[in-house]
Amino acid sequence: MFAAGLLALALVAGCRQPAAPLSASIAAPTASAKAAIIVTGFSSAELSSLSRASLTAEQWRAIIRVSVDRPGDGNPPIEGQYRVMSTRVEFVPAFPLDAGRAYVVELTPAKLPTPRGVEATRIVVSLPADARTQSTTVTRMLPTAAVLPENLLRIYLEFSAPMSRAHGRDFLSLVDERGEVVKDAFLALDVDFWSPDGRRYTVFLDPGRVKRGILPNDQFGRALKPGHRFALLVDPKWRDEHGLPLAAPFRQEFTVGPADRSPIRTSDWTLQPATAGSRDPLTVTFPKPLDHGLLFRAIGVERGGTKIEGEIAIGPDEKSWRFTPKAAWTPGDYDLLVLSILEDPMGNKIGRAFDIDSFKEIDKSPAPDRVTLPFVIR
Repeated sequence: MFAAGLLALALVAGCRQPAAPLSASIAAPTASAKAAIIVTGFSSAELSSLSRASLTAEQWRAIIRVSVDRPGDGNPPIEGQYRVMSTRVEFVPAFPLDAGRAYVVELTPAKLPTPRGVEATRIVVSLPADARTQSTTVTRMLPTAAVLPENLLRIYLEFSAPMSRAHGRDFLSLVDERGEVVKDAFLALDVDFWSPDGRRYTVFLDPGRVKRGILPNDQFGRALKPGHRFALLVDPKWRDEHGLPLAAPFRQEFTVGPADRSPIRTSDWTLQPATAGSRDPLTVTFPKPLDHGLLFRAIGVERGGTKIEGEIAIGPDEKSWRFTPKAAWTPGDYDLLVLSILEDPMGNKIGRAFDIDSFKEIDKSPAPDRVTLPFVIR
């Protein structure tokens, strides 16, 4: 009887596990689970109250906040899910953590449902970089034309392998022909725009400097000056998905020409249909370069409302689009479908220019969702 009483007391004591100082570590990814931040030191009572509390994402971040460790204040928190386990709390990020990259875990016990009167703790954790040879490189910059308009809005960088999701602006610079860095050339965002495979990064020049009639444009002018040469530089410290720096720096020089404020006009396009019975490509030629990334998503082929499956290829200087069907063409009427999301690298859309001189020039009429260009296969 006495032994049974001791056992009961021991079980109760176990259920009332006292709180310890909060600590954070990082669990490496496995074949079935992402890397996660592990926070320990909670008492069983604290874990129980956290499980019952149904905290919002903002309330969770007040207790456990995870961000990228980089210079400067105000780094945004990483989005993810918080899970209360039997002995710990796990934070599983929405996107995989980068190998070799440091993360800051800020622990604030005073924000617990039952607050602890202790100071906040800041812990830096990281996944080790893979033991590999540096091999990832920047393969090219888009647009590929040698002369780019002064009101260029968007640039793509393509990589030979998937990259980490680190902020690109930390590794990019625009320099003029004297080698001087153009200040505040890029749009500062808390998020980055990557392709799903992590191999294409979108760089935005500050639209406030590009667009006329906007204060930054009036104060500083455009970052690019017509008649001058510039270069986009990529610092090799930018890390790939394995936490390794790039194998080499990247530099792309180009000359700046006059602004292009002309809307996209599909009536100026030239369609060259293929021959029935062949799998030769349908070729569409544009009078000016269009956005490389959007060309893959914004143009397609239909017949009688049914999508035709095939492969898309973009021609030199992004001035042509080729579609090779999976099956041979059959004779008849087809439609080239062009969605309204299509833009050129200056942000000009179908029938609408991005860089207007005043608000009076804004066309407030509703834009069509799509434009259809019929063609015939014979």
